[in-house]
Order: sequence, then C-alpha cells, then structure tokens
Amino acid sequence: MVFDMSKDHCPGGGAPDLPIRAFRNADGQVQFHLSSPTNFRMIGKDLDSVKVDCNPIMPSDLDPDPAHYNFLEWMGAVYTLDGNTVYALIHNEYHGDEGSAWHGMRDFSATQGDHDWYYQSWNGSTYQDMKFDTRNDRWQGPKQWCQIGSGWVSPNQGCDAARVWVSPVSTTITVSGSVSDSDPGGGDGVIVTILKGDEELWSQTIENGYPGDYSFNMEVPVEVGDRIYFRVNSRNDGTYDSTALNPEINTGPDPCSPGQYCHYHSVTYAVSHDGGKTFTHPEAPNHLVAALPYKYQPNGGLVAHWQPSNIVKSPKDGYYYALVQLDIRRLGEVGFQGTCVMRSMTLDDPQSWRSWDGKGFNMRFINPYTESVINPEVHKCKAVSVNEIGALSYNLTYNTYLDKFLAVGHAVHMSPAGFYYSISDDLIHWAPKKLLMATDLAQTSVGPFLAYPSLVDPEVTSLNFDVTGQSPWLYYSRFKNFSLEDVDLLRVRIQFNK
Repeated sequence: MVFDMSKDHCPGGGAPDLPIRAFRNADGQVQFHLSSPTNFRMIGKDLDSVKVDCNPIMPSDLDPDPAHYNFLEWMGAVYTLDGNTVYALIHNEYHGDEGSAWHGMRDFSATQGDHDWYYQSWNGSTYQDMKFDTRNDRWQGPKQWCQIGSGWVSPNQGCDAARVWVSPVSTTITVSGSVSDSDPGGGDGVIVTILKGDEELWSQTIENGYPGDYSFNMEVPVEVGDRIYFRVNSRNDGTYDSTALNPEINTGPDPCSPGQYCHYHSVTYAVSHDGGKTFTHPEAPNHLVAALPYKYQPNGGLVAHWQPSNIVKSPKDGYYYALVQLDIRRLGEVGFQGTCVMRSMTLDDPQSWRSWDGKGFNMRFINPYTESVINPEVHKCKAVSVNEIGALSYNLTYNTYLDKFLAVGHAVHMSPAGFYYSISDDLIHWAPKKLLMATDLAQTSVGPFLAYPSLVDPEVTSLNFDVTGQSPWLYYSRFKNFSLEDVDLLRVRIQFNK
C-alpha cells in the first residue's frame, strides 16, 4: 500500500481522488500528488519511499462565479523541464449546488460570523451563541444533543438548534435548500422553521423515518443586519432528531435548484516556481485552458472538459500532448462521453493549447463569457476513436517496449468491467481497448471499488515519468464507499507482452 488513509491522512483532507502524476524535482526527489480540492503531495528519494507532506500545495479557490472557472481544483497533470518550474493542468469543477453566494455546508466554520453565519441555540425566549467543539468539529449548545455540524443540526428538548445568517446587503435574496431526517432510529421527528427576525417564512414538520426531502425556495427582501434563522425544534421527544439541513442564499436565482444535477467543468493552468511545494495561477479566468463553448446553465446536467491525462512530450514531433475527457450529459438528452487530444509547444501559456478538430490540431478553446462566436460548435473538440476507446483519458505515456502511445482508463460497459488500455501510433487512431485489470467500479458497485488507474515506470530516467516500458507499476485508488474519508492508494506491478 502506498497511502493508507487511516494512518497517513492530513488534517483538512487529502485523498487520491484522481490518477497520480509523478515527477522528479531538481534535487532528484520523486513527487506525486494526492489530488483533491485541497491537494497534498507525497515526496521521497524514489517511488518506494514517498511520504505524505501535509502542507497543502494548492487549496481550491472556491470562487462561486462559474464564469471564473475557479471553484474546486484538483492537480490533474504536471510537467517540468528543470525540476524547479513545474507546469500543471488543473481538473476544475464547478458544482452549481455548491455555488451559491452563501452555502451552509461550504461555509461551515469554527468562528462565529465567518461568511456571515452564526450558530446559536433558542430556549423559547432568547438566542445564545453555541461553543465550538474542536475535537468533534461541531458546535455545541447548552444541552447534550443540541448541536450543529457542517450539513446537519440536532435539537434537544428546550434547546432549538439554529443556523443564523446576518445580511451584509440590502436587496432581495433567494433562500433555498432542503431538509430531511438523517437519524430515523426513533423519536417523533422535528419541526423546521425559517424566520426573518420574528416573521415566519416557512415551516415543515418532518416525521421520524420519512425517507424524502422537503425543499424550500423563496425570495425575501432584506436590509443590512437582518437575520434569517434556520431553526430546528425537537417536538415532544428529544431523541433521534439529527436533521440534514443545507441552506443556501443568493442575491439572484439559486444556481442549482435543490435535487438537480448542475456540474460545469473545465481544465485550467497553474505553475510552481519552487519545485512543486506550492502552485499558483494567473488571475481567473486568465488561467483557462479548455472549456466547452457554452455558459453555465442552472439545472443543466453535466457539461465538461475534464480529467486531463499526463502531459507527454511526443518523440515524433516534440509537441506536448494530453488527453482530456469530453462529457456532455444534459438533462433530458442522450449523453456523450469521449476522448479529445490537445497539444502545445509552450507550457507556460494556458491559451496555447489546440485540440484535434477531425483534420488537424486547429481547434482553439474559447471562454464563452468573454468571446462571442457565431457557431460555438466550431470550438468543441472532436473526440477520437470513439468506438475503440470511449473516454479513456486517465493516463497517457509513450511506451518504449510497445513503441506506441499508451492510454489507460476504466470501462464500465465492457465485460468484465475494470481498467483497460489502448495503443496508438499517432494519438488519433487507437486500437480497441484491452483489459488490464477486472474490478468493481463506482458505476458498478456501492463499495468497495477501485478507480483512477495510472502507469508509472520506476526504471525510466525521464523527469516526468511520461515514458513507460514493459513492466511499470499500475497505481490505483481504493474507495470504501462514495465518501473521500476512506480512500487508499495501492499499486501492483504489471507486464506487457507483444
């Protein structure tokens, strides 16, 4: 095992939530990333000795404006020419359901008033600030079960739990979100009430064990200093009252209605000038590398250029190449997934990448928020060898044993499901994918399952491990379930034969 989350995890997160990308710095040390919205690295003298460094290399900016392409950021690919300056392609995700100006779960803090949120209890006549319990990462009221966590509240008899938002603006806001029973073991349920000061705006009784969600969405005029209370009452029985609650507040419409799927993903650029210790990027959105030519649409499903592969310098023409997944799954429409190829000669210029358009590497990615074009489809990449490889973009190397480009990913609809690979002479025409390892995947199992295959060859001398030979390591992540709280990184040696 390379990374055991039960022993090796860092405070603040850090999980192998993308395929690993390895490189050597100027001191000869090997590094690769635990790619997640916090982003940590592992470092050591070789692949066998890497250990976790719990200093974040690039925390996500969490910018809620989709036009900035700057919300959740995973280290997607890295490349260095000297071991000091390290260029990176960033896997960038915008989640509309987390993109509200004020978002209860995202903004959760150990400080009263942070992001305009307060955490209080109500005894029937007065509100009182709760105290933060650092050990359990929650707010504690004056009674044992009167508590507030990042996405839940728990009242007690005589102690309502209340998340409170204090308006910093004078305008009309949209208050939205959903509530549900998160502890159906017994009791008589709860009453959830939303108030503006003493004025009741919305109320809902949730019977214990009710399996559904109750959504709310309303416009509320506010002045600076007005208080919006999200208060939960335990009714007559103070047991089993934990309640899922994630309020969202916007000065315009909710960017994603409760219960909808609203993902808008892209590839962006970052760079390190200290050998990989820290990464920064140009002011957003000037760091944009690859996005689909459409603006974000609320409740629009999934629209994405994402999951970039390794960057590989071609031994044939000297260009730097990467694969990127094209993924369009709009609600109510037939979805499409494929693999696009892009290349650049100048890794320090995020706008220099050009994608295959069916005839050549002529397609320029655009920012639909800053550029107006007559036909946006001209700026959508052309997926290659769709029938042969589908969306096989997790890992790209040049394999010297096979004398071919080698792509690795997973395949859900093959029999058996698992990790697959394909080979190509030119990155455009790919052979039908072949099985590398049969395994359960996220799409075929609720857990445990494997994900994110990546090949790394310890025998190569390349700074960037963009070359593999006959017997590389296959690295992959093992998820206990769909949470990032229990994800390990493992590896197994494999061998190719002609």
